[in-house]
Amino acid sequence: MSIIILIPAIFAAYIAWTQSVHKAFIYVYIPVLLFIPSYYKWPVPGFPDPTFSTAVMLAIIPIWFIRGKPGWRFSFTDILVFGYALSVIYSESLSPEGRPHFQNFILNFSASVVFPYVLAKSLIEPAGLREDFAKSITFTLFLVAGLLAIQFITFSHYTPVQYVLGRFFDRGWMVTADERWGLIRANGPFTHEILAGIVMWTGYRIQRWLEWSQVWPPRFRQFPWLPISTARLLSLGIFIGAFMTLTRGPMVGALAAAFVPLIGLSKKRWTIFWIMVVCVLIVGPPVITWFISYASVDPETVESRAQSTVAYRWQLVINYIDFAIERLFWGWGSHGMPVIGKFQKSIDNYFLLLFLRRGIIALSLFTTIFLSMMVRLFFHAMLQPPADPPGSSLGFTLLSVYILIFVAIATAPLSAQTQPLLFLIIGWSEGYLRSGQESLSHRTITSPISRQPFKFKRTL
Repeated sequence: MSIIILIPAIFAAYIAWTQSVHKAFIYVYIPVLLFIPSYYKWPVPGFPDPTFSTAVMLAIIPIWFIRGKPGWRFSFTDILVFGYALSVIYSESLSPEGRPHFQNFILNFSASVVFPYVLAKSLIEPAGLREDFAKSITFTLFLVAGLLAIQFITFSHYTPVQYVLGRFFDRGWMVTADERWGLIRANGPFTHEILAGIVMWTGYRIQRWLEWSQVWPPRFRQFPWLPISTARLLSLGIFIGAFMTLTRGPMVGALAAAFVPLIGLSKKRWTIFWIMVVCVLIVGPPVITWFISYASVDPETVESRAQSTVAYRWQLVINYIDFAIERLFWGWGSHGMPVIGKFQKSIDNYFLLLFLRRGIIALSLFTTIFLSMMVRLFFHAMLQPPADPPGSSLGFTLLSVYILIFVAIATAPLSAQTQPLLFLIIGWSEGYLRSGQESLSHRTITSPISRQPFKFKRTL
């Protein structure tokens, strides 16, 4: 019965072939990725086991090649992304798990890292589909927020999607929601509440950019009686959905990210930036000192659950760093990593986990991708004139998303839907930085379905 995974893939292939790969990517792949759980797989003897989103991606990418790779232009970031992917794949090839495992890994890793990056870079900005892409993400996550609300209000450990799809898959009921403060930490179509928080807060930042850019109609045509505007309804819905995950790490990341777009609202952005730098230099050292003393305690002697969580993550670094150095270059692989005791099986720090599993080369490339994008977006956004409408700077919004994810994955792994989402953002950022286009209202648009060899443009 798990062959139903092919239904969205067949639909995506039909749309990509008869209309355009752009539409299949934006209106099929994005909703499938963010709405359908990634823990559902189709086990095929002798072949890799795809998920829903992997099957859709594998249906679109060959047609993109056949159509002549529309929008693709080589850039230096490609070297970093492809180098990171190759280092991870080579690291996994050293694993003793065998060929079936390695086939599965290559397929799902490529469909989660390389292909999302390539298509996001090629199909969004070069075709003038920035608004469509962002709207697809936010509207899908608005629907996900409804699932989170149902789960949160009904105090259910399972999601409505599990009740629909769970009967078709062996792992249908293996993922359950946790509790905190006597409430359900809603996880929706994600494997964990923290991953749900990362995705939802990312969607909130993108929706706020759309709201500030004034691209939504004043009211939904189907619901003209609603007392709230379309943009505000979407922002509020995604915000509430994100909050219902009750996750501290993504919330801290979202709070830090919220200050970034505010810089772009002022004409004195450099003054504001240097004031923030001075404040960090003054407040930073005592805060770091306090945090070290707060975190570096025996987890068994802590007085609160919050301190216990912080101490646990601090001890992870202390306990595992020597193992990471032992296999410095290529790491231990997905399943060969040593485990210290029964209480530290979960490595809740993606940078440490990447170091352990993949070695220093993959960690260095991943960190370089992250930091280089943040630096490029910062200077690009700061050197632009104030956006009109205020707050509509895509550069500041994308920078805020990187900060959010960076903070969040320092307390959680990057897995399931969060990994392809990050590389979608990286591909989108690369396309945006190379596009030379800032405002949605003055963007350059090229036909997404044109198959002419000449790159004519139509400017509105």
